[in-house]
Amino acid sequence: MIALLCLLAAGLPGPDASFSFSVGTSVRRLFFRDRVTPTLVNWRSGALAVAGVSVLAYPATGRLPVLDDIGGYAWYERSLKSTTQTADGILEFSVQQISWEAGLRWRWLSEGKERGAVSFGYGTLRHDFSGARLPGDLLPAGTIQYWKPGLEGRVQVGSVVLGAGAAYLLVVRQDFLSAYFPRASKGGLEASLRGSMDVWKVNLTLSGKYQRFFYSLNPEPYDPYVAGGALDELYSVDLACAFRL
Repeated sequence: MIALLCLLAAGLPGPDASFSFSVGTSVRRLFFRDRVTPTLVNWRSGALAVAGVSVLAYPATGRLPVLDDIGGYAWYERSLKSTTQTADGILEFSVQQISWEAGLRWRWLSEGKERGAVSFGYGTLRHDFSGARLPGDLLPAGTIQYWKPGLEGRVQVGSVVLGAGAAYLLVVRQDFLSAYFPRASKGGLEASLRGSMDVWKVNLTLSGKYQRFFYSLNPEPYDPYVAGGALDELYSVDLACAFRL
């Protein structure tokens, strides 16, 4: 079997792969709809400084018309710890954001240039809090995990490539709400915009992303926390520098 693989690989070009690092900022916001329990306070993170790395690779053998354009991707981001407050300004604590995503991506090429893509991935978003907290106050601590099917499109305007994407977030885990609202239904959406251009031997990309997680909490009168729903939003902007491997 090893000998066969070696024969198949002989003379084939290497994979089409790139590695990038990024710096940016993100803001997360949580608010409750039709809340009855007074300790269900709204919360906003403030601007967090975020850095990340990512990798994208395709087989690119030149001999597999469809499979050559099915690649894998992965990225990881982490913010510095930042001081934040609840919306009413009563509590002050530190928060740190950690997120990652990995999956498969099929790209559509036209005249040797990427025009669109379909992707399917799995990702997590986590915020860790430390500092004083009042009993009963809920903060979005813990992890959100989701499956993400998505679509992307690209168009070139001069030397700049503009792109847009949209995805559905199928939430499979939501730590902080599931513990207090076990009957909640949940879902999410993602939208992104980007612009990129080649500068010397690297590719620079400025991108913005909006993630929206929405929840119908479905409380019962005897529950310790009562609200009709919740909306959890994440806004992020970053500048990435990519290198071909």
